[in-house]
Amino acid sequence: MMTKTNWLKSAIIFCFVVIALLGGRLSTAQKAQVETAGQKFKSIKVLNDMPADQMGKVMNMFSASLGVDCKFCHTSNDGDYEKEGIEHKETARKMIKMVFDLNKSQFNGRPEINCNTCHQGISHPQPSFPLGEAKPAARRPSQPEKGPTADAIVAKYEAAIGGRSNIDKAASRKITSKRVEPDGKTSEPETIWLKAGKYRADLAYGKYVVTELFDGTIGRKFGNGSPIELKADEAEQIKREAELMSGVPLKTIYPRLEFRTVERIDGKEVNYFIGTTTGNVRERLYFDVASGLLVRRTVSTPTVFGGFLYQVDYADYKDIGGVNLPTTIHYAVPNMSWTRRISNVSTSDVDDAIFVLPVKK
Repeated sequence: MMTKTNWLKSAIIFCFVVIALLGGRLSTAQKAQVETAGQKFKSIKVLNDMPADQMGKVMNMFSASLGVDCKFCHTSNDGDYEKEGIEHKETARKMIKMVFDLNKSQFNGRPEINCNTCHQGISHPQPSFPLGEAKPAARRPSQPEKGPTADAIVAKYEAAIGGRSNIDKAASRKITSKRVEPDGKTSEPETIWLKAGKYRADLAYGKYVVTELFDGTIGRKFGNGSPIELKADEAEQIKREAELMSGVPLKTIYPRLEFRTVERIDGKEVNYFIGTTTGNVRERLYFDVASGLLVRRTVSTPTVFGGFLYQVDYADYKDIGGVNLPTTIHYAVPNMSWTRRISNVSTSDVDDAIFVLPVKK
């Protein structure tokens, strides 16, 4: 079980991860209403005009790009971020200004380059060149003259997971799983309930239980019953989790599905589609060409340094009560990842009371 100290460290990183969705381009009126980083935070010198809600995502992108954690530029990982006189923090400010200047002068202000362009996971980029012959680029799969239609991909996907009749019969489920941390050793128990499109997941960090809840309308989150503030993209992803785990028809989730290309993931060819939700959120969906199963889903949130990517990989599909479910689900964002491993699924009827808002403990 994760210790209190380790949990606090994870919670700090997690707070960075769960910052809200803000659109890429804002009108002048919208910009006037958006709280900036300079207005909200202390000790801000070069990110003053950035929307404050992007701070967590951008910090995670910095960490992932350099392969470091918070204390590389700050005094510690415990929230003491304002202290000045730290060499790496001053250097970071110079580098941030350089990136902004380059994007402004060379790319008309578009965030085409960022920290990862040069760093690529190391704190100090090496001004050297690779030795030997260049490796040939991976061969791209051959492309069809005409890609599969949305109706065809949806029909194949539903057939692959068991058919609409079986999916509807298994609308009520209780799932036992665990969240596995990146070290592969630390894990936390999780219980998930599904019924008629509603969803609840309880993840236990010792005595502290994080609850995600979707009541069919909106996604919410709680810590030991106390509400945790969610922004638009966080609530949207809880909703998506509920929809896909409940077997909601894909065309209901994504009224617009557009084929792009055939790609390759882990050596297997996949059909890459863009799915647009009723709320106009665009997601990338990858379906195994051979089986029709969904193997990856990604969504990108705009920031001043480019898109903050949220990726979900679905694997180890197993027949459970006539429905094929992915029993290994891997989640990743810049500088953080975790895996859900499903161990047991019960198709008995779930009490509606489970989806009532939890009570503060």
